[in-house]
Amino acid sequence: MDNDIFANNSIVIDMGSSQMKAGFGGDDKPKLIFNSYIGRPKYKALPVANSQEFYVGNQITDSTRGMMKIKYPYQRGVIKDMNEMDQLWKYTFQELHGNPKECPILLTEPPYASQSQKVEIAKQFFESYNCPALFFAVSGVISLFASGKTTGVILDVGDTVSQSIPIYEGFYIQHSAQRVDLAGRDVTENLNNLLRRTGYTFTTTAEYEIIKKVKEKRCFLSPAMIGEDKFQEERKIKDQYMLPDNSTIELSFEKQRAPEILMCPEKYGLELNSIPEILANSIQKVDLDLRKPLYSEIVLTGGTSMMQGFPERLIGEVKRLVPKEAKVKIWAPPERITLSWQGGSILSHLASFKSMWILKKEFEDEGERILIKKQL
Repeated sequence: MDNDIFANNSIVIDMGSSQMKAGFGGDDKPKLIFNSYIGRPKYKALPVANSQEFYVGNQITDSTRGMMKIKYPYQRGVIKDMNEMDQLWKYTFQELHGNPKECPILLTEPPYASQSQKVEIAKQFFESYNCPALFFAVSGVISLFASGKTTGVILDVGDTVSQSIPIYEGFYIQHSAQRVDLAGRDVTENLNNLLRRTGYTFTTTAEYEIIKKVKEKRCFLSPAMIGEDKFQEERKIKDQYMLPDNSTIELSFEKQRAPEILMCPEKYGLELNSIPEILANSIQKVDLDLRKPLYSEIVLTGGTSMMQGFPERLIGEVKRLVPKEAKVKIWAPPERITLSWQGGSILSHLASFKSMWILKKEFEDEGERILIKKQL
């Protein structure tokens, strides 16, 4: 193996539906965090204007977002538009001042990533970027790795997907993993629907981003499910939120009700398992002898898990779904929003990991087979 390939630090990219985190292997935290969207101007620019065809990540500011049509190329673990995804990756390399021709690159992926998508990504990195080495790491597995545990369940609640991934003594129990297309974006949409009923209208993709900010700053989960009478009481408590144009909206019960979709989606017309249900189901699919340590080592990750009250509400809901003798314990690391990236940073920096990298020549010679052969 050519050791010159590893003379430079690896680049680690955690691909998220809402945010991308990127940096160099061995670092404690990512150097770059940005919204994983593309903005295209909605209006024709005058000749004197300094306009671009599209804007990426932090190039889109609060003051310019209203002039953009916002699009997310990566949703629910699936790349919707490879050309737009390519712009996100190029922006990443540019901001990191990292040359993809000189650095091995580790990409995170969900446990259900399709093989065809992995092949397409590998072609992009090896053929277009001339990357020397590449590796796909399952986000849940490396998140547990970053938490310092070898046995546990990673509950990753992101923007478009939630997934529960059991791992025992370092082995990813794939048949027990559970996922649901229910996450932070559903809370945002629910909040938007609730605000619409009180007379507020947010319709454009740029205005959707405003609602997302409102959710992140104001929404919370109550310790237990509450009845309609309690929501009616909450209507009396008003909370002013200032919008980017300095106007304000009034919030009351919406702050508490919008996140309830994660805990009881059926009440909102969704035929989906709740977040507590996918967690409980994933553990109960594991062999009986292995369940006990998994109940007590549940690790949260993902931006939506940062919501106020989420860990406390989750543990109460899970206890109702599992056997009474199960000792449920949930770990909520303060840095959990970047836990997957941290795991990739640690892994890619290990000397013992060198043999796991997929080299460009290996992909040219073996194609898809090497992607199957070299995985965690």
